[in-house]
Amino acid sequence: MTKHSFDPHQSQDRQRLMLALLVSLAILLGFYFIVDRPQQQAQLKAQQEKASAQATASGKAPSEILQKEPVARAEALAAGARVPVDAPHIKGSIALKGARIDDIMLKDHYTAVERNENVALLSPAGTHEAYYVEGGWLDAGSKAKVPNADTLWSFAPSSPRSVKSGGDAVVLQWNNGAGLIFERSFSLDENYLFTVKQRVVNNTGAEVKLNAYNLAARHSLPKDYSGFFVLHEGPISVLNGKSEEPQYKKLLKGDKVEVDNATGWVGITDKYWLVALLPKPDAKFNGRLVAGKAGEGTVYQVDTVSSLVSVPAGSFAEDISYVYAGVKNYNVIRGYEEKYGFNNLQQSIDFGMWYFITKPFYFVLHFLFGLIGNVGLGILLMTVVVRAAVFPLASKSFRSMAKMKLVAPQMKELQEKHKDDKAKLQMEIYELYKRENVNPFSGCWPMLIQIPIFFALYKVILISVDLRHTPFFGWIHDLSAPDPTTIFNLFGLIPWHPPQVLMIGVWPLLFGLSMVLQMRVSPPPADPVQEKIQNYFPYFVMIMMAHFSVGLVIYWTWSNILGTVQQYYILNKMGGEKTSLIRGHASRRKKKTEKPEK
Repeated sequence: MTKHSFDPHQSQDRQRLMLALLVSLAILLGFYFIVDRPQQQAQLKAQQEKASAQATASGKAPSEILQKEPVARAEALAAGARVPVDAPHIKGSIALKGARIDDIMLKDHYTAVERNENVALLSPAGTHEAYYVEGGWLDAGSKAKVPNADTLWSFAPSSPRSVKSGGDAVVLQWNNGAGLIFERSFSLDENYLFTVKQRVVNNTGAEVKLNAYNLAARHSLPKDYSGFFVLHEGPISVLNGKSEEPQYKKLLKGDKVEVDNATGWVGITDKYWLVALLPKPDAKFNGRLVAGKAGEGTVYQVDTVSSLVSVPAGSFAEDISYVYAGVKNYNVIRGYEEKYGFNNLQQSIDFGMWYFITKPFYFVLHFLFGLIGNVGLGILLMTVVVRAAVFPLASKSFRSMAKMKLVAPQMKELQEKHKDDKAKLQMEIYELYKRENVNPFSGCWPMLIQIPIFFALYKVILISVDLRHTPFFGWIHDLSAPDPTTIFNLFGLIPWHPPQVLMIGVWPLLFGLSMVLQMRVSPPPADPVQEKIQNYFPYFVMIMMAHFSVGLVIYWTWSNILGTVQQYYILNKMGGEKTSLIRGHASRRKKKTEKPEK
């Protein structure tokens, strides 16, 4: 065998490849331990949990009063009188018992791609996934009887009997029988924002001191909770300008967020939905994010308690706040920030640590969605935009790779000439690189740039509700989910549903093929071990990508194809060994035909 001299460029290539391999392995293992495994555990836990008890805003942890066995949602809704709610994007009702907003359905979104059932955002207490918004008053030492969750409210005279978008407010009343009359009114705009006004009239003949409160309580974890570390799902707040995003499990272990005399808002966020309590921007309140055991279940609660108000005899007091209950639509949320002055409500949309890349991607992608009218085609067009943006750097890298191949004979001569003087060899190699304008490190840049682009685009696809249940061509009915086909049942021809780990569909296979094609048109590494690792690398990444959303796989496949064409053009234009899109790089063909030396 021919003895090769030390080549520092090959060593650098090997280090870069091993780094890429380790990063990919970390992603694969992380996906299993952080996504798949927690999802299975969360689903099992949700099935085992029973209904939780009623959450209160008494200033303590949620109460531990046991409830009855959970009932069906329809049964709970039929159990008492209700105020219908109807708007362009939501429908539902408000319970007269407790005056709770506890029945909100999203008109434009469904639980499955078949579009048979609308998403239920809020559900009454006593159901399997109770989730509701409640308001009221806390007595501050006056020993006044105040309404609670069991209070049965009635319509005020001349009040509308339903909450409609842009209509007059529905006003509910309750008289405590001791001189205090409480009113709670609800109005709704054309999107997802309720205006809630609480009023108390004091006819007792003495001063009364009260605090207004609002809370949102969720009993147990939602069925679709993923627990994925790259996306926050759970209680969230912006209090005094500081954002807090505690995890469900940490709250359950005893962690909590309590900020007194604050401004801002609190809420509970899901992947695509948001329920937020929004006091007036200049209002001071005590904000909390807490959780606790309630019988055999769990309740997660966020609440606000306003400053103490003194209501003189013959006078009244009011508290006005807002409730956002709907889809995390950036334009809608940004519009509310501008109209009402809500502080950083857009932070409810988790753009992640790469927000300076994720946000522009989000805007460009949604602009293309609106321009083309097709989400999948918008992803393809955005791929072209991203490739065009990084073209100068990628082009420089490919040219440098081609130049490295051209100066390889001179490198070999230097290695033979200075094989006994390593210092001289390094100096001569440096001069060669400088003379030929070759940068041995330029090959790193495309990989380094692609990493944040990959994660930023993954985040955009993850949080974009526009991709949820949105079809592409053929068998793709949901761009936000993995490819539903798999090669292990011949793409549905065999009536067998393999385990999740074997779900390798058509698009992941196309992705793997695009990686192989891209590798074939590139010059092969000189190190045989490195080349062997490189040959297996596309299949490794293909298996990993099979479990990501198919929208991301489509993007990456198309990006690989564009990058291959670009690389093919530059390498052939630079001269040297020719590259063929069909037969691959000349050096790879030569290696296959060469007989090993004895």
